[in-house]
Amino acid sequence: MDRRRLILGVAGFASACASPPQRPLTTPPADDRLLFAQAHLELHPRVAAQHFDCAVGARFTAAPRPALAAVFGRVAREVEARVPLDVTPAVGVCARLRPEEGGQRGTSRRAALAAAYGLAMARLAPDRSAAVAARTDDLIASEILCGLADADASARGRAVGAQVFADLSADPIFADLLTRAMPEVAEARRDPIESPACAAERRTLSRLPAAG
Repeated sequence: MDRRRLILGVAGFASACASPPQRPLTTPPADDRLLFAQAHLELHPRVAAQHFDCAVGARFTAAPRPALAAVFGRVAREVEARVPLDVTPAVGVCARLRPEEGGQRGTSRRAALAAAYGLAMARLAPDRSAAVAARTDDLIASEILCGLADADASARGRAVGAQVFADLSADPIFADLLTRAMPEVAEARRDPIESPACAAERRTLSRLPAAG
């Protein structure tokens, strides 16, 4: 299987589980980094954990992870409540969007989601927090690479995501969700089969720090 089919195939499987069919707005680029950027646009809470597979050393889509999905779902609801959709027509070079989506003006909701998801995953796998932070940076950079947000909108989104996670961390209900998700993450990390995208990530994305 060629790299393009591998990268987009993994993302396409997750998208089919989470979202209505997406439509390519332009001819998909050949550059691997842009292919990953296209895949990173799928941030639905049911499947977003897969973006951290290689950073954590897990396969989160290999089995249901209900508590982890609940953590990401709570994060997503809070981000969506704080960051209204403010979109422009998509002109990105690698966009795969639902019809109502487009570029982000003002504050990037995608960057907020990626930042908050990353902080949650770092809490659940603290020994891989540096690797999770590197992958979070890749997720946030992808929207800019795709031409769907500028650096200022992305930075504002990142700040909102960090605040969302800080506020949720003070909520006992959310803390209980994190506690219940920890054994699910630990189980996923014991899977001996590496996520199929990891070889391509190692070639293309920011270098992951060694496990500490």
